[in-house]
Amino acid sequence: MENNETLADLRLQIDAADEKVLAALAERMRVAKKIGELKKESGGAVMDADREAQKLVALQDKAEKILKPYISRIYSVLFEVSRDLQSKL
Repeated sequence: MENNETLADLRLQIDAADEKVLAALAERMRVAKKIGELKKESGGAVMDADREAQKLVALQDKAEKILKPYISRIYSVLFEVSRDLQSKL
């Protein structure tokens, strides 16, 4: 941490990061909805456990060190929310 950063400065950085996260999550959900629509049209199952497992491994490999311990927890929730969205189509 830079010595001249204040709590207020750091909170502004968090707020800016949160804006990016919200935009990325919205995009992810829009794509998940399209995937759900394709699955529904083709009669495919909402859940694809193999795909989720492969995705978790790939994300673990790509994640920065500070994030690695949390990837499974974060993406388990994202997968659950995406499945929920798709099951309501």
